[in-house]
Amino acid sequence: MPCKDFNTYLFSLPDDCKEIVTDECIQFHLPQPAENPSCPACGATHTRVNDYHKQILRGIPDTATQYIYRVRRYRCPFCGKTFPEERPFIDKYQRMPHRVIQSIISEHGELVTTSYIAHKHGISPSTVMRHFAKSQEAHEETANHNLPTILSMDEFRGNVGAKYQVVLNDLEHRSCCAILKDRTTENLYKTILEYPKEEREKVLLASIDLCAFFHKLIEECFPNAEIVADKFHAVRLANNALDSIRKQEQAKIDSSDKKWFKNSRHVLLGRKKNLKEKDKKKLAKMLGFSVKLAHAHELKEDYFSIFDSKSRQEYKKKLQDFADKVEKYDIDEFRRVLRTTQQWKEEIWLGIQTGYNNGFTEGCNNTIKVLKRICYGFRNIVNFRRRILFILNNKLRQARRSQPA
Repeated sequence: MPCKDFNTYLFSLPDDCKEIVTDECIQFHLPQPAENPSCPACGATHTRVNDYHKQILRGIPDTATQYIYRVRRYRCPFCGKTFPEERPFIDKYQRMPHRVIQSIISEHGELVTTSYIAHKHGISPSTVMRHFAKSQEAHEETANHNLPTILSMDEFRGNVGAKYQVVLNDLEHRSCCAILKDRTTENLYKTILEYPKEEREKVLLASIDLCAFFHKLIEECFPNAEIVADKFHAVRLANNALDSIRKQEQAKIDSSDKKWFKNSRHVLLGRKKNLKEKDKKKLAKMLGFSVKLAHAHELKEDYFSIFDSKSRQEYKKKLQDFADKVEKYDIDEFRRVLRTTQQWKEEIWLGIQTGYNNGFTEGCNNTIKVLKRICYGFRNIVNFRRRILFILNNKLRQARRSQPA
């Protein structure tokens, strides 16, 4: 099979093999070989050309031209069997060249709909789905279903069969391992425990959000895994607490002063050391309206600094200083932040120490969300899972997205 696409292959044929029937129709045949092929039935070598069969090719994108392939057919004088010539650019029983089918499959690696691919190639969506499903069935038979050493687990709302599905990612190689079709306790345990014990023992680190259910699941199913609490979800605790207080305090001030709080959220939630001078002045003005808001912002800054710790001793000291300050200011929202942080303090420290987090997984979830939106949802979990895995593990897409801006 040639590596070039169909148009390049057609252009490489001798001129006497091509005929322009109309402005929008080209007819062609392959060059006559020096020796006729042997009969596939009886092996006789003295075969002869019997006739030519016209085959209209389909699926060639970005062209309104119709291509007619005159298939040369041979007849065996001994057994009477007729058979077609060797066709290097197209498979048996197909009307689309190899490279067209490969292009259709590869286009599933982008965030486009099946209907868009079908329209581009001038074929039906069911034909597109059939070729993609066939390629993935072949891939699934040979795919490596092993669990990674560094595992990330998170749920997403798929609404296909069950309300929530679960994604398992390999953080070390930044790839998607599996899509589990149901997040319910019974089904999730059943699916995870279907992996052999030797595979589950390979997992040494598991990154999750602050979900007690996932924590318990990993402890029971992955005996050698240490648990990492995702930094983003931990930091969001303080951001949400500060934003809640900002709304309360903003509602109390006079209408004439509320102008200072316009677009205030990004100023309050950003790290103070990273703000521009004009934003620092705006921040000082806002904090001057409310002592509680000023204390909450100070607690947020102290909480963020915990994640800058370079050693375990520094981490413990900053966490204790934060706890003392929460006790001093007595703000309920930050008491809840402290309580959750203390429950997950070992997992949070492991995340700081190793540098692993759920950033890649959250990006995958966003890609899944976009895919589901542009396709107006999926009804078949098998098709949904195949499409997700193909997009998330698309090497060309990964290389393009990882390039510096």
